[in-house]
Amino acid sequence: MNETLGTNIMRLRKEAGLTQEQLANALGISYQAVSKWENGVSCPDISTLPLLADLFSVSIDSLFGRETVALTVVQEEPKKSAPDYPWPDDDALYAVLFRGHNYIGSGNVDGHQKKRIEFCYEGPAINICSDFSVTCQGDVQGDVKAGGSVDCGEVGKGVYAGGSVNCDMVGGSITAGGSVTCDTVGGNVSAGGSVTCDDVGGSVSAGANVTCDSVGGDVRANSVQCDEVSGGVFRMN
Repeated sequence: MNETLGTNIMRLRKEAGLTQEQLANALGISYQAVSKWENGVSCPDISTLPLLADLFSVSIDSLFGRETVALTVVQEEPKKSAPDYPWPDDDALYAVLFRGHNYIGSGNVDGHQKKRIEFCYEGPAINICSDFSVTCQGDVQGDVKAGGSVDCGEVGKGVYAGGSVNCDMVGGSITAGGSVTCDTVGGNVSAGGSVTCDDVGGSVSAGANVTCDSVGGDVRANSVQCDEVSGGVFRMN
């Protein structure tokens, strides 16, 4: 490398019509130093290289006999921001409807209700939240929330449905826009239609009839047929 650098300094000096002494004076060094560079005995100090390059109007790379290589900079694509989902980032199963990037939710599609859309799930789940009806072939550890009806086996916590509810056992409460048919409910039952259950741990409020074995709280309905009611019975008609 010393020889290549020295040879290039000599060539550039001569092309510029300078003597070793003139070059040394321009750089503020002794002409002996220039002689040593050109003979490959030593190299210029790193701080001197920019001065040499500027003096000869060349790049530092060319002093060493290197061609300047243009580096191709690969620009990374900007990371896309995560969509603003209308639900938390948890372990629940979500069944929703989008049109493009627009979340439709429980509204209409072109004026038509989403009556034919149903979320069917096979296997155990922690929580289920659906804008549509839900059918489960397995147990749900937590809650089930549906814009339509719910048809499941065992639900560990509560059920909230825009339509009817048909379950084996519900550990929490049930709120339904339609009728409720269950074996056992640990909490309260509020239904827009009739309620048919074996045992209800809390109170029952129905828009139609109530037929149960035992109810742990009050019963409010049009007609009541229960074996045992721990609270009061209030007929709405």
